[in-house]
Amino acid sequence: MKTPQKILVRLPNWLGDMVMAYPFLDSLQRTYPEAAITIIAKKGLETLVPYLGNFTKVIPFSKKEFPGLRGIYRFGQQIGKEKSYDLFISLPDSFSAAMMGYATGAQQRVGYRKELRQWMLTHSWNFPAAATHRSEVYRNLLVRYNPDTVIEKVNFLKIERPEKVFALPAGRHLIFNVNSNADSRRLPVFKAVAFINYWLETTDYQLVLPGHHTEFAYVENIAKMVARPDRILNLAGKTTIPELMAVLQQADRMVTTDTGIAHLGNAMGTPTVMLLGAADERVTAPIFYKNLKMPRVPGLTCAPCVRNTCKVGGVPCLTGLEASSFKF
Repeated sequence: MKTPQKILVRLPNWLGDMVMAYPFLDSLQRTYPEAAITIIAKKGLETLVPYLGNFTKVIPFSKKEFPGLRGIYRFGQQIGKEKSYDLFISLPDSFSAAMMGYATGAQQRVGYRKELRQWMLTHSWNFPAAATHRSEVYRNLLVRYNPDTVIEKVNFLKIERPEKVFALPAGRHLIFNVNSNADSRRLPVFKAVAFINYWLETTDYQLVLPGHHTEFAYVENIAKMVARPDRILNLAGKTTIPELMAVLQQADRMVTTDTGIAHLGNAMGTPTVMLLGAADERVTAPIFYKNLKMPRVPGLTCAPCVRNTCKVGGVPCLTGLEASSFKF
């Protein structure tokens, strides 16, 4: 097989999945050290890519700017006209991601068989077993394509001089992320307040509450209800991705729901407690197990589940957790 010199990769659309693609990207660079690698990333998340490796180019993709399958095809054609590629690898298993690669005209196109998309791929395989961790699902594509794939242990992500990127106030800091795009993984207000009040009473941490700009009001409502709002810093919507990385790197520890920030903070080396709501940790646990705890409420017949809406109501997998049950 001819060694590809110009490689195009379509990354997943979610922050956490992009972090879980980090081992794949590391192996790709080690396996093809002389190749020019171009990355397609969801617009708004493209600033994370340079921290995942040394790539030739990053191309942001926006569904708003290129709507529907026609827009996706046009976007792929546009990329193909600017440069010809030897190899396209689709990490998302969607029909649209395969169509994007097909439209580029890349000579070889790699991905999983799903949604009748294999006709657009030159190399396709069945999806791995259901309990396979997502980082392995991604890297498995490269291993199947090239059995001589180089696999090494990845290092923590790092921001140089994080205090210059985003300075936290003096003191010790606990990141507490209560948010999620799914109701079944978002911490209810009353439970978030209970957690915060426990830490305010038993520790000297300043609590930093991150989040997307759409989550600011939810976080602010929680911050106003706690015993010591002067020890709360609401950063929802106030940081870029590099700034968020700098905050996470400076923090002493993090408690978080299962969402993108959990994966990013873990990858920065922040000691992490990830609260297992609707999650299957066999598939979506953060990739670094050092300094990682994942408490789960024992005895729940509905766990683990991966539904975005709680099927029994009241998210007992989160409300049944107690801050006093895991030690820092």
